[in-house]
Amino acid sequence: MLARLAHFVARHRWPVIAVWIVLTLFGGFAAGRVSKRWYQSFSIPGKSAYEASQRTLKAFGVGVRPPTVVVYHTQGDATKSAAIKASMARAALASPGALTSSYFSTQNNPAYVSKDRHTIFEEIYPAGVPKFDTKSGADQIRAVAAVGLPAGTTVQVTGHDPLEEASTHGSSGGPSVLLEGMVGGLGALVILLFVFGTLPAVLMPIVVAIASILNTFTLIWGLTYITNVSIIVQFLIALVGLGVAIDYALLMIFRFRDELREGEDVETALVETMTHAAAP
Repeated sequence: MLARLAHFVARHRWPVIAVWIVLTLFGGFAAGRVSKRWYQSFSIPGKSAYEASQRTLKAFGVGVRPPTVVVYHTQGDATKSAAIKASMARAALASPGALTSSYFSTQNNPAYVSKDRHTIFEEIYPAGVPKFDTKSGADQIRAVAAVGLPAGTTVQVTGHDPLEEASTHGSSGGPSVLLEGMVGGLGALVILLFVFGTLPAVLMPIVVAIASILNTFTLIWGLTYITNVSIIVQFLIALVGLGVAIDYALLMIFRFRDELREGEDVETALVETMTHAAAP
C-alpha cells in the first residue's frame, strides 16, 4: 500500500504539491479562526473542585472566578461607619452581575473584621467564566469605593486577579505563539545551515514544518466544535510540531540522498524514500 501511494505521489507530484499549498493556505486562515475558540482555563474538567464551581456558576452566575477583595482601614470602628457600608454597595455595583460578601451582608459576621475593628473587607465574586485576557476592574472598583469616604479612611483592592495584573503590568507577561514559533524556526534554520550548507536542503524542512503546523491548526479548529481544547495546545503545536516536522524532513532528505548515491533515478529514489520512511 505504501509503495502504491509512493508511486502515485511521485507520478503526480505537482498536483499533490498544489493540494498541499491550498491546504496550508487554508491552515493559515484556520489558525486565525481557532484563536477565538480556545478553552481559556487551567482547570481540569471532571475534578471535584471544577465540578463544584460549575454547579455554582449554573446556580448563581458566579463562583468560577476568584473574588476581588476590597479592604478598608479607618481609625474608628469600621463596623459603625455608614460611609464604608455605602462604599461597599458602590463597589459591588462596579462589577455587574457580581455577588458580594461582607460584614454588613452576613448578619455582622466578625470574620470580615480585624480584632481592633479598624480594618474591614468585602469580597466581590465576579460573574462569568475566567479567560486569560479577563481584567479584574480593580482600578475602577477602587475609584468608585473611594468616593465619599471620610478623611482618615483608606481603601485598597486586592485578590488573585488584581495582584496578577499588578505583577505583569496588565499584560499576559508571556510571548505570543507566533513569536515563539519564529524564534524556534530561526534557531532551526541556523542549525540546518551548519548541517546541509545549501539553501534548498535547508528550506525543505522549514517548508514541511510550516505546512505541518498550519494543517494541524485546521484539524484543531474542527476539533473545537466537538470538545474543549486548551489554549496551551497552540504552543505545543508550534514548538513540538516544528521539531517533529523538521526531524522527519531530515529523515526523508538523508534517505533520498542515499538512494541517489546508490545510482537510483530521481523517481525511484523518491519512491524508496517514501516507502521506507513511512514504514514503522
